[in-house]
Amino acid sequence: MTIPLILGAGILALLVLLLSIFSEIAYQFFGRGEKRKLTVLSDDEYKKELDIEGGERLLSLLQNRGFNIPAACGGMATCGQCKVKLLTDVGTYTAVETPHFDMRTREASRKFLEQGEGDGYVRLACQVRVEKDIELYLPKDTLHVKKYTARVIKKRALTSDKMEMWLKPSKPIQYKPGQYIQLAIPEDFVEEHYKKYGNFIKEACKNLGKEFIPYVPGTTLYRGYSLASTEPELLKLIVRMAPVDPTMSIEKGGPPCIGPSCVHNYILEKSLWNFFRGEKIHFTGPYGHFMLKGEPHTAVFVAGGAGLAPIMAVLDQWFQEGRQDKAIFFLGERRFQDIPMAYLPRWLNWQRKNPNYKFVPVLSGAFRGDNPAELNDVDKKCLHCVPPEGKQIIKEQGLVDETGNQWKGEVGFIGPLLRKYLSPDLNIVFYLCGPSPMTVTVIDAAANQLDLKKENALFDDFTGTLTPSVDLIYQKLEIKEKIYGLNIPNADKLIEKIGHILIIQLILKDKIEESYRFLDLVRGALGKSAQELESMLLSYKS
Repeated sequence: MTIPLILGAGILALLVLLLSIFSEIAYQFFGRGEKRKLTVLSDDEYKKELDIEGGERLLSLLQNRGFNIPAACGGMATCGQCKVKLLTDVGTYTAVETPHFDMRTREASRKFLEQGEGDGYVRLACQVRVEKDIELYLPKDTLHVKKYTARVIKKRALTSDKMEMWLKPSKPIQYKPGQYIQLAIPEDFVEEHYKKYGNFIKEACKNLGKEFIPYVPGTTLYRGYSLASTEPELLKLIVRMAPVDPTMSIEKGGPPCIGPSCVHNYILEKSLWNFFRGEKIHFTGPYGHFMLKGEPHTAVFVAGGAGLAPIMAVLDQWFQEGRQDKAIFFLGERRFQDIPMAYLPRWLNWQRKNPNYKFVPVLSGAFRGDNPAELNDVDKKCLHCVPPEGKQIIKEQGLVDETGNQWKGEVGFIGPLLRKYLSPDLNIVFYLCGPSPMTVTVIDAAANQLDLKKENALFDDFTGTLTPSVDLIYQKLEIKEKIYGLNIPNADKLIEKIGHILIIQLILKDKIEESYRFLDLVRGALGKSAQELESMLLSYKS
């Protein structure tokens, strides 16, 4: 009886083994793809060859092999951060890729693909499916990006929608002030978030004219956060809750973004993130090239919303290094209550002690018709919470009147105020981080009024569309010079109309492709006559 059982078990084991071998052979020949070779090149003669399976997305292949390419949108082609230089022709851009590249990059890609010129071209790794052997180049700093774990050791509310978080990494992380990291958002929370808000987010995207990207279970979502610190042992982040639809606040039932608000809520809810016990956070980094220039220059720091974090880091570095060049810090917020009171006295003390430094907070109002100069009850409460010494500095520096009822600082938007505080300067450098509309309009104003060079407008492109937007601004500037050179009588009027259509109607609505087509139409009409240009502008509809 025993022998037949043993024999039966042996036969069964053999069948299972043969089935496994057969399955592996079938998978290799008829599965997801044929065997391919991925070659990664970098500086200092770095070369690594990987045996891979064809058919997968390049981003997934790289990340799974230890190359921590930034991709805050989880490979949905909405952040534009996973750009890689390909040395092999794997095809042109997909429709969702194109808006993330400026004209110079597009032209270089066209020449490489069509004429074989150049040593490669740039694409989004999330949009490249590997169907052949591929060679690509990664910068040296990308190779140094690593995975880390950290524990939340401190948090405090800065304003009603911004929170400061301190992380203690498991080991010191070497980074430069201004760089950012990417936090991994736990999958269970992301799924719950989409179950709760998915339909609201879909409707908001429809209203905003943006594509709704559903969440795919099993996908790790990362969100980028700039570091507000300079120390390697402690990392400070500033997290902001933001609504999907800016016209519908979270307080009024608007759906929150899956990015900052997701992490913000996750940290606040004890049942989900028991950070009091030091639960781990996973992140990758550091990323980015947003950092202070070494040579002497006039520095203009511009921040708004959660964009405050990297500006704080580079400002700290500026004063730690004892720089004496002229520096000015513009902070754009809605109302007095949106200025982090924890930092305000410090910024004003810097101004008191450094004659070459000026701090200019600018309040725009929370909605159309709102007057931020009249402090409301929440504004007054925030002022009341400032320690007496800080409150005295705020009044001494003329930001609030003696009664504490009136804001006496700047009101409006930063762009129109530039000439009040600055003069044209070929060595001026702008460091910007904040909402895209603020960044675009400030760079446009600085390029037109202060002779800001394109290479001196520094920012991290978290949306993927800022880089082509700035490219468009400087193309508009070239057209402006051409119009003036033709001595057209109503030149100022034409230039103003071109700027309004390009900035307000197109760029600020993320219509990058249409923006390039519009400027082509402007050039074509201008090449014929001033009357043709004027007629085109009057009839143009976006």
